[in-house]
Amino acid sequence: MEFQKGMDLSFIPELEDAGVQVKDFDGTVMDPLDLVQKYGVNSVRLRIWNAPEHVRESGGYCSYAHTLAMAKRIRAHGMSFMLDFHYSDFWADPGQQRKPKDWENLSFKELKEAVFSYTRDTLTALKEEDVLPDIVQIGNEIRSGLLFPDGELPDYTKMVQLVNAGIRGARAAAGKDEMQVMIHLDQGGRYFYLKEWFDCSFEAGLEDFDLIGLSYYPFWHGTFTDLKETMTKLIQDYKKPIMVVETAHAWRKSAHGFIDEQQEKIAGFPATPAGQKQVLDLVANIVASLPDEMGQGIYYWEPICVPKDGEGGWSENMGLLEEKGTIMEGIRSFLFTRNDACPEKPAKIYEPEPMTVVKDEACGLPEMLPVLLYDGMVEQRRVNWNEVPDTRVTGEYDVTGNVEGVPFAAHAKICVVEELPEAENLLLDVGWEDGLARWNVEKSEDAVAVQLFPEFVDPFPAPPVNAVRVEAPKNFTFSICQTVKVQEAGTYTLSVAFQGTDTTNVDVRLFLNTEEGKEETVIHPTEHAWTGYKVTCEIRKPQEVTAGIRIHRRRCTA
Repeated sequence: MEFQKGMDLSFIPELEDAGVQVKDFDGTVMDPLDLVQKYGVNSVRLRIWNAPEHVRESGGYCSYAHTLAMAKRIRAHGMSFMLDFHYSDFWADPGQQRKPKDWENLSFKELKEAVFSYTRDTLTALKEEDVLPDIVQIGNEIRSGLLFPDGELPDYTKMVQLVNAGIRGARAAAGKDEMQVMIHLDQGGRYFYLKEWFDCSFEAGLEDFDLIGLSYYPFWHGTFTDLKETMTKLIQDYKKPIMVVETAHAWRKSAHGFIDEQQEKIAGFPATPAGQKQVLDLVANIVASLPDEMGQGIYYWEPICVPKDGEGGWSENMGLLEEKGTIMEGIRSFLFTRNDACPEKPAKIYEPEPMTVVKDEACGLPEMLPVLLYDGMVEQRRVNWNEVPDTRVTGEYDVTGNVEGVPFAAHAKICVVEELPEAENLLLDVGWEDGLARWNVEKSEDAVAVQLFPEFVDPFPAPPVNAVRVEAPKNFTFSICQTVKVQEAGTYTLSVAFQGTDTTNVDVRLFLNTEEGKEETVIHPTEHAWTGYKVTCEIRKPQEVTAGIRIHRRRCTA
């Protein structure tokens, strides 16, 4: 399959009815499909709602009539077409999968038949109009289920029966050679969520489908390395091609929309037009770098939207148009082809956290820095710092360094003070906002899966509070640690919250390694709740200290 460079353009009829115009860089007003096609877009995704007229806020859009009209425009442009069944009269996503009003009082048997016949009849009608989709989604982001409450998880048996009804309806309308069937889940960088869903669904009888579709928003769904590793593992596990069917990044920060300063930091790239383009370039390269061309495309979710004063929301800063409707640099990412892939090109340096040092003490700048490559992987590269500040003079310093094989500079901010403030955390990135890039991770074999696992907090769309999850099918060893420079004598404490499952014969220890020796605390895992542990040691002089946690899964012996 040609690499799909797509966009969800379901808002276009509503925007055009409102008189919104979109413009090329030079200000020329263009048809939206003409504009995006000019810059490489070769596929369009549309969502379809059952009976949106039942929901006032929908404006009646995303109906079958709107879908048919848009599908004809898509085909007239020679683009491929993906159709996303929400099986709802309005939005469906992991937090809300409300049944259509006309299906609310159906028995479960009747509901399955309704899913089958609605899917079949809609696709058959489109086929008769010569606009059969190339790909059809059976539900939108159905990681928590669909058609609540009947198909809500953890009842995989009922959910799978409903999904199977949709798959059978699609197959009844067209064969595999005409149209592919996709299963679409969110949390594109969270392998543990997705593996659990697919394993439980297949165990419950999920019928065969053709493609896996993922949503990946870097401020919600894990690091870029998480995305790469997740897709690679899903391909290995299920032998299905993968697309990122929803992604986006902000072109500016907004207190009333998506991406404030905290989420910008989590995403790892600035909320600027250039940062937006770089995120899109990175996601495209990651998908294209998957083995055997199993990564088959990316789609931007609703890029054609224009900010309006006081409205906030998605259009405030997440689209590809600025206030006057003029396209921005991010559109050029869709000129990408597989031949343009540059997997070994550096995308980002994970720079040192700002550090505070005591006057007359050495700075202790790192000799190695993690570098994110365009294939999503992270490598440790040597750095040569240009001018290390004279710590005999208090003040703030910005030090630059040259990183091996990286064409742009690294920066380190250093504050030299007379004395350290109380209770400073010497560990870097304790919330894992940069993934595991700042941590030294060692494991006994590739079968040990290590990934961030988010605990989501309200209010939406607040970012997750990350935890590191470790999982393996057999005996293993694992450790995660950091080595830090302790500049003053005193009492130091390392604390952690730990929760464990399958803990028979597991030895877990929190440790501090110093020049004087090792201090350890044994952790007794429980799967029922997060439990706090700490280890404390006395440091007698400035030195390097390694702080971390070690897990050893031992073989059970009689």
